[in-house]
Amino acid sequence: MQPVDRSFRSNGFCTTDVRQLEQQLVSVFGATGFEVPDHARLNVRSNFIQLHELALGFWAFGTPARIRFAKRGFAALGLTLRGRGAASSGKQTAAAAVGCPTLASPDQPSEFHYGASLEKVFVRFDAKGLERRLAALLGAPINRTVRFELADFTSQDMLSGLVGLVETLLNQVERRPCVLSPLALRELEEAVTVQLLFTGRHALTGKLQRRPPLTSADPIKRAEQFIEANWQHPITMEVLTDVTGVSARTLFRSFVRTRGYSPMVFARKIRLERAHALLSRPNATTSVTGVALDCGFSNLGRFAHDYASMFGELPSKTLSRSHPAAPGSGRPRDRET
Repeated sequence: MQPVDRSFRSNGFCTTDVRQLEQQLVSVFGATGFEVPDHARLNVRSNFIQLHELALGFWAFGTPARIRFAKRGFAALGLTLRGRGAASSGKQTAAAAVGCPTLASPDQPSEFHYGASLEKVFVRFDAKGLERRLAALLGAPINRTVRFELADFTSQDMLSGLVGLVETLLNQVERRPCVLSPLALRELEEAVTVQLLFTGRHALTGKLQRRPPLTSADPIKRAEQFIEANWQHPITMEVLTDVTGVSARTLFRSFVRTRGYSPMVFARKIRLERAHALLSRPNATTSVTGVALDCGFSNLGRFAHDYASMFGELPSKTLSRSHPAAPGSGRPRDRET
């Protein structure tokens, strides 16, 4: 995992007081117990950001520590940045080290051991959200809590994809209060959750790995019509499953087989077309950044690249041609995007 920005690691909760640590662990994180044998060396650095269904956090203690939790309503993915430790979930125990992630299950008591130099990022996944995404993927209700293997993943490639998405999510969050599209953030959260379901091993992994059946053209057309009418809202698997009446895996496979691209690529195309329309008919306050955010793009460089690939010019060129600033007007210019 790439180094996490120092601001995320140190701009949250910091203390050398064990009583303040206890209050933070219990009131914010819901810990049921903790042990810090050497209070004199305690040097806590942590952060916690709650998103829609995911939460991101960071912990470092500066001294050996042990934290215990009862059964919780979320799964916890731990990604070690440096140092060593251990994690347990139910009856499973695994080492925590760089390149050795752990995934604690929602319905199991868990315990985390921190070595003196251990620094770890964690991602919390709401248990109900996991069940809803899994039901959308399989096209059938899930009547059990998803229970993961603690340190056994489906493949290194899938794990690398998961870590890459977490890094992207962290990069987006770390840029606050800079540009951050709520629409793009919601869809990125779902992408991380779906990748987790395909990467972590659980009782339904086998079903997820089977090739889904294809569907007729009607669900594909309904999905396209829905995306065209709702491009300004998050396009999620649950919504597409409700609209089309088929599982997300069937819809995505059929979409790619018929159209040559996924529903999310189609959504990006529609949003780029909408951005082009807004930049071509601007008002006095229209800016490239504002249009990009409104259309669900947080990465302005990627937006400019995709826009230029589709329309043959940068978005700033479209805006300046459609609404050139009058000499001396002082109209602010976007950077070249």
